Amino acid sequence: MSELRTLLVIAGEFPPLKTIGRIRTVKFVDQLRQHGWRSVVITLQPNGTEPNYDPSLMAEITDGVEVIRLPLRDIEAEIAMAVKRLLGRKPTPAVAREGVGFTAGVKASAPVSLQSQGGLMDRAHAFTRWVLRNFVHVPDDYRPWAKAVVDAARPLCAEGRIDAIYTTLPPFASMFAGHALRKETGIPWIVDYRDLWFGDVLREWVPGWRKKLEFHIEKRLLREADVVITVSEPKTAYMQRLHPDIKARWETLTNGYDTELYGDRVRTKPFGDTIEFVYTGRLFKNRRGHAFAEALGRIHRSDPQLAARARVRILGGVEASIRKRYDSILEQFGIAHLYDFAGDVSYGEAMNAQVNCDYLLLIVDTGETSDGVIPGKLFEYVSVRRPIFALCDPGATQQIIERARLGKAVAAESVDDCEAMLREWLARPVPEKVDSDDAYLAQFDRKAITARFARLLDDVVAVSRKGRA
Repeated sequence: MSELRTLLVIAGEFPPLKTIGRIRTVKFVDQLRQHGWRSVVITLQPNGTEPNYDPSLMAEITDGVEVIRLPLRDIEAEIAMAVKRLLGRKPTPAVAREGVGFTAGVKASAPVSLQSQGGLMDRAHAFTRWVLRNFVHVPDDYRPWAKAVVDAARPLCAEGRIDAIYTTLPPFASMFAGHALRKETGIPWIVDYRDLWFGDVLREWVPGWRKKLEFHIEKRLLREADVVITVSEPKTAYMQRLHPDIKARWETLTNGYDTELYGDRVRTKPFGDTIEFVYTGRLFKNRRGHAFAEALGRIHRSDPQLAARARVRILGGVEASIRKRYDSILEQFGIAHLYDFAGDVSYGEAMNAQVNCDYLLLIVDTGETSDGVIPGKLFEYVSVRRPIFALCDPGATQQIIERARLGKAVAAESVDDCEAMLREWLARPVPEKVDSDDAYLAQFDRKAITARFARLLDDVVAVSRKGRA
């Protein structure tokens, strides 16, 4: 195709923030160029103190890509600073917001307990945070950012530079920007659900009244969409049942794997008696993995010699409540020495750990719509080609792992099932290679998925221009 077209990409997750969600977007931006599409990306302006900030990831952005970065207002911090100024108190230095670019806006679970706070200021701060998270940040705290996106994108659209608009979710407030620009300009708008909004397993904390409100907001915004994409067939089917009257075109574009992702990285650790399980990523909300720890604890009680072969490394942040439960399990069974919580590490360190492990541990979200969850982490693991021990509910992820001969899956929260499989894996020799079904996996090659996306963009633009002719 000789005509070069431009895609406006609205993405809250993009390098240098080390989130799994960034990979889908940055790869689309890079690989779409081979199909006649360049991109202008509007994304977050990090402050460099975020726990998932990794400046080395800037190398993932292809030279020549136009990136517009807009800051994310921290209204909670602004209110606190204003109150302290009124009271004549010295403002405290800003601290990194946990989850910025990762789970911001959807991280607020139960209301903060006001009883657990110290003085009056602490209680007032806790109450303000609770009000903001439950009543103001709907659906998340990117609403002011989305408004700034519209202001930044409006002149680009007016100049005729943009052929299509693409918003990738979460953050879900990005939809407000895409919706506003579609209404103002008539430019085709594609909505990409990496995670569901209404009904997502990580948003089960949302109270009933607010779920109803957010459902109607989502429905209203989707009326302007030209295409709605999800990352699995079960999610697409769920969305179609949820919004049967939406006139948009429905598509499924899974996440994918990159054959060249790990470059020249090779295993440097010899296989031995110790068997290392590695999980790289964050643990929060419904993504916990406690069943694995309990299963290992049971084995330690009945067969300590077998359990002693295991080492479990968790590379990534762990939500406080989840870590507390881990600490309790590890103390109860006396297996703390078998676990290593390394915290957030660089992307390069995580990749090296994946290449050198014996088994990759995959922990998938649980919940009502978990059958359609195919985490981007799965396809990152596919690129490594190490055996996968997966904790996931029956559904799409289990089907891919077992159909592709990548490993095995057990129900995410079944300690019995996990124990049975863990005993088997600890007792057998560690496979040095994975006999994967590469022909089956070819459909998940990111280059093939990007080619499908490009054809979809071409079709949408052609239909739009025909309608305006």
